[in-house]
Amino acid sequence: MMSDTSIQQGIFHASVHPRQGLFRRAQGLDEGERALVALVVSREAGHMELAHHHARMATTALRDPFAIALLLEEGLPSPLTGRLGALATAAGALARKQPSLGRFELKRLVSNGVDADELVDLVATVAEVSGSLHAAVSRHDA
Repeated sequence: MMSDTSIQQGIFHASVHPRQGLFRRAQGLDEGERALVALVVSREAGHMELAHHHARMATTALRDPFAIALLLEEGLPSPLTGRLGALATAAGALARKQPSLGRFELKRLVSNGVDADELVDLVATVAEVSGSLHAAVSRHDA
């Protein structure tokens, strides 16, 4: 399990700082939505301490403590509806050992107003969180 020190040292910072380099875009997911995606990826990977950290950030940014608490408690399949539910479901699909964003997830994203820039941001956020978790576990095991 990761300690508070891992979180403080910046194991994942996408929900804190704006995108850098290639992913610096005018559009994309907002801070709260990126934190929600990070919550899903962390929870699905079994890193509950980190998931709670991202839940606090998402709650502050999205101002929907009930939705975030419900997602943190219930996990996937997402109990949320609307845009947040679509993002959570897609993040979960991408966070699997064999990632797959199927027709259902794509239709749900589009019907909830997720555009191409936001989809790129969703995929990048899942990849960044997954990569950070993998690197942290590798360092911990070494």
